[in-house]
Amino acid sequence: MSKSAVIFWVLGWILVGGCGAAWPAAEAPRFSAPLFVEGKAVSPAILDTGGGYEVLLREDFGLEVIGQARVLAFGGMETVDLTEGFTYSVGGIETKASFALTGLSICQCNGVGYPFFLKTGVVLGLDFAGTSATFLETLPIGGVIIPFVAPPESLAGFETAFVMVEVADGFDPPSAGNALAVRALLDTGANRTAMRRNFLPSDSALDLGTKDITIGIPSLGTVAANVILFDTPGLPELIIGTDVMGAWGDRWYFQFGPERGVACIHNDLPPGIRPSQSSE
Repeated sequence: MSKSAVIFWVLGWILVGGCGAAWPAAEAPRFSAPLFVEGKAVSPAILDTGGGYEVLLREDFGLEVIGQARVLAFGGMETVDLTEGFTYSVGGIETKASFALTGLSICQCNGVGYPFFLKTGVVLGLDFAGTSATFLETLPIGGVIIPFVAPPESLAGFETAFVMVEVADGFDPPSAGNALAVRALLDTGANRTAMRRNFLPSDSALDLGTKDITIGIPSLGTVAANVILFDTPGLPELIIGTDVMGAWGDRWYFQFGPERGVACIHNDLPPGIRPSQSSE
């Protein structure tokens, strides 16, 4: 295989440190599961709903490199290697991949993106209280269902966990006059939420690295978050990490399908504006 023109999205991997900036690590979790490559145990794979790849490897693990591809990550576009096809398993679910991406400069780690869940049909369950991940056959009964929406036009084909949210400046409750509706990406590969610089009309040059905002979904409520600001072209306006997800609900379930998918949230938390871990 020669150098490929295919672009893969690897969006959330450096939200706690990248582009030359040393952001303090958030307390919010990044969920992972045991990964085996050709029957050999390697370091766990991060479960990444913000990843447009099936498998990302920190090294080739003995697989032959047969080509290259372009990827869009938080730090911008870069070229990575493609391996030959191989058998792998994540969390006990075994399948075959046509290739893996390797050599991503911003993350020396393994991961599986939303194509893994779409391909295998498993439901991703995240328990924020126990910081554990499980794979299920079906969505649990009950909870709040949030349908995924089409991606922004600039990310056509990136059919993962986009949802509609309302964003407002500061930690005051959003209102009809000060909130903006945006297609945001639910990115379990990121434990810090990030927003494009100057997205809100109130943004100023004084917002050097982070900004206080509220993010709301009517059926879940409003979360206050201190978000990282970025300038990278091509990314969604708002990338929601596990710091905000965990403030919305105790248990999250992601189901991907050919007709997009849904998130199901089970929540024992009281209503009202809740702080995310990044805002505390």
